[in-house]
Amino acid sequence: MSGRHDKCILLTLIAVLHCVAIPSVECIQQKEHRTAAAAERPNDLRCYVCESMDPLFGHSCVHAPATLKQFEKRCRDDARICMTKRFSYTTSTENTTSEPRLFSMDRNCTSKCEPGCIIIGERTKLYACTECCESNLCNTGNGAGPSGPGRYPAWGPWGGLLPCVYVPLLAPWLLQ
Repeated sequence: MSGRHDKCILLTLIAVLHCVAIPSVECIQQKEHRTAAAAERPNDLRCYVCESMDPLFGHSCVHAPATLKQFEKRCRDDARICMTKRFSYTTSTENTTSEPRLFSMDRNCTSKCEPGCIIIGERTKLYACTECCESNLCNTGNGAGPSGPGRYPAWGPWGGLLPCVYVPLLAPWLLQ
């Protein structure tokens, strides 16, 4: 029995070494496995796809995406979520804070989407907000961030941990 056990271990080690030595072998592919039913499911989702930085149609992308048919695109592959992403900023003094100013807005199809806002900064605050939806042509919102129940607060899913991440990274620079 000992000889059989040793052969089993040896074959296992050979298989593992084969996979490590030849990364293109199927045993360690980094692909997502899909059943036949999942692969056959057609992606009929349509989203508005545009960027505010577009010199010709940027204004329409921000304010009225539904007015231009050219923004309507059929999503491909596993992109089954419509998304609106907004980048904006505010500036503050001791007594006042400016209204949020839009820097850019993107509307697109995506495979992964985390709704909410992340805010970085104190006097100048940068806002990165994302809205997600899963029905046809649903990404018409302003991307200012969700505020309903079950949504993330302004710091996003990390709560008050964001300063704990950035302060240690900035500490060497601040101490100079």
